[in-house]
Amino acid sequence: MNSKVVSNGVRPDAEDAQPAARHGAAILADALSGFGVPAVTFIPGEGILELVDALAVRAPSIRLASFRHEAGMAYAAQAIGQMSDQPGICLAARAPGALNTTLAIHTAYTDSAPLIMIVGQAGSESSGREAMLNPDDFQRVFGPLTKWVGVIDAPERIGEMLTRAWHVAMTGRRGPVVLVMPEDIAQQRAVVADPVLPRLPRPAIASADLATLRDMMTHAKQPVLLVGGTGWQADALLELTVLAARHAIPVATTYRRRDLIDHDDAGFIGEIGLGVDAALARRIAEADLLIVLNGRLGELNTVGAGSFKGFTLIDPARARSGAFRLVQIHAEANELNAVYHPDLAVQSDPNGFVAAWAESSGTSAGAAWCAPELRDARGEWCAAARRDRLAFIESGRCEGPVDLRSVYATLDAALEPDALVTSGAGAYAVWPQRYLKHRRYHTQLGPKSGAMGYGLSAAIGAALTPSAPRQIVAIAGDGCLMMHAEELETAVRLGLSLLVIVVNNCSYGAIDGAQRRMFGRATGTALGAVDFAAFARAFGADGATVTDTAGFAPALARALALPGVKLIEVRVPSTVGKPLA
Repeated sequence: MNSKVVSNGVRPDAEDAQPAARHGAAILADALSGFGVPAVTFIPGEGILELVDALAVRAPSIRLASFRHEAGMAYAAQAIGQMSDQPGICLAARAPGALNTTLAIHTAYTDSAPLIMIVGQAGSESSGREAMLNPDDFQRVFGPLTKWVGVIDAPERIGEMLTRAWHVAMTGRRGPVVLVMPEDIAQQRAVVADPVLPRLPRPAIASADLATLRDMMTHAKQPVLLVGGTGWQADALLELTVLAARHAIPVATTYRRRDLIDHDDAGFIGEIGLGVDAALARRIAEADLLIVLNGRLGELNTVGAGSFKGFTLIDPARARSGAFRLVQIHAEANELNAVYHPDLAVQSDPNGFVAAWAESSGTSAGAAWCAPELRDARGEWCAAARRDRLAFIESGRCEGPVDLRSVYATLDAALEPDALVTSGAGAYAVWPQRYLKHRRYHTQLGPKSGAMGYGLSAAIGAALTPSAPRQIVAIAGDGCLMMHAEELETAVRLGLSLLVIVVNNCSYGAIDGAQRRMFGRATGTALGAVDFAAFARAFGADGATVTDTAGFAPALARALALPGVKLIEVRVPSTVGKPLA
């Protein structure tokens, strides 16, 4: 008998004797392929070597994308999850790899992005013995950052655990899940059937709640609809804009969800959160009915105008006092009655809610949920809010040799309607938030966690999705990009096509501004000069530098005409990083 053992711990003669048996890594690879996973991001390392090999051999339909840093691969997986109606999948090796993802996993949680991170763990024989490169309890490490942490304890349970992880990531408030697979489970063999993709439940609004909502809408003089969250379908969002127009209700989006509504729609009135327009803030304060659909009323979404303090735009005490009526609709029960006590709390899938609203309200303008005596006033309320929005995006100034208003007007005119724009965190992000239009769903990705370095990795993840748009633009500040600039090489090596725009003011601009407001001085925010165009070329990308407004348009036209990875560095004075006037 041949006693030679192959790398997965299985003798070749044993494989011949049990042709129907598969080792755990093969079972998981086949399941991911069967679930239609388009891409898996990873960095090869201890704990996942068997799974990486199994995916390479058994799952040709899955694109394996190796990154430079584990945070980058997890941000990319999050982007895949947000751009598709299924979780993004990434693989993390033992502790150095897995622990490098913590901020990215937290970002997926704050962004309600479905993600499954599969972590390789030392075998059970090393459990509790301080195995090399491995904490003993990933549940304690990742539990506070995720919706669920599961540990696979037998190869026969791989399908069960993956199905559960998929369900948890995709239901209620979507988010990240960690699935731990010890090495010995990846190596052990079992005879099992492939799992079936789970059928996900969709909570729906009850008829009594719909009737209550109708009564509230009918008698509201100054309603506002706030739309946010993930899990939307494009046709439901289009139907939502039709319904809002029919019922004369202006629509705003929550922070970094401004791609949910077409900015050219007459009912769109802006985005709440950091940098909220003062006029929009006044509209929300004056509203007698506030409907929050699929959005979360946390600190970011309740920051007041000209403020960084949460729960001031929508004051919980004022809501409880009955100063206005509040409706919250969310698929996750725990989002309801958490901070606010709404007059109507509804657990419902957002797409199902829109369908129920459309069916209940009919198709004619005469069926609008608005009392006849309020129609004119409500129409003017909506029109005035829209005028405020147009005034906001047409105002403001940009001092210095590069007018960022003109830069974003040029970029907006050059991009196709389905072009995707990603960003990270920093003062530079205020400009596209205010001046760049979005016209279709899935055209924006940006972290709510304040994660610097997110934008480039997210753009790579988006480019790996089957429905990736032709134009993908990652916008970053110099401080932001350098958090994960190594992923430029990843984008080049994977043969992707995307554009990176770096606004370089040689500083941590947002923190510089905060320090000067608080103390009259700044400490530690000045950064050294980096030639980003040369930096990009060192990785094999195309690089260009812009130092004045006139230089941006030709640089952009050239970059968009080129294949592959391109970078445009826009050099601006440090004063440009300060808040808009």
